[in-house]
Amino acid sequence: MPYQINNKHIVPVIEIKGRFLGSLEKANFNATVEDLKTKGTKSMVVDLSKADMIDSSGIGVLIAAYTSVRKHGGAIRLSGLENRVRGVFMMSKLLGNVFEDYQTKEEAAKSFQMNPPYPLDPEMVA
Repeated sequence: MPYQINNKHIVPVIEIKGRFLGSLEKANFNATVEDLKTKGTKSMVVDLSKADMIDSSGIGVLIAAYTSVRKHGGAIRLSGLENRVRGVFMMSKLLGNVFEDYQTKEEAAKSFQMNPPYPLDPEMVA
C-alpha cells in the first residue's frame, strides 16, 4: 500500500508515496475512502508530494473516489503535485475542472474552512 492516512489536519490527508498504479491500488484505495466515509468524513485531501508517478488508471481511481465523495456532499482536493504528476493531470484537463490543487497538504486541508464544497443538486445524485 503506497499511501497512509494522516489525521493531523482539519480533514484526513491520504499521503501517496512512490508509484500509484490504479490496477494495483484500486481495491485498497476505494476501501480506504469508503472507510473514511463510514466514519463520517465527507472531504479529504490526497497529497501527491511523494508520488513518483501516477498512471491513467490511478487517475481513474481518484476520479471514482471524487465522484463517490461528491455524492455525499464532500470533495477531494489535491496537494503537492510535482512536475511529472502535474503534467498527467494537466493533460487530462482535470485540474480546475474537477480537482482543486494546492502546494501543500496544510493549504489544501485549510481550504475546506475558507471554501467548503458546494452542495450538490439532489437530482444530480440520484
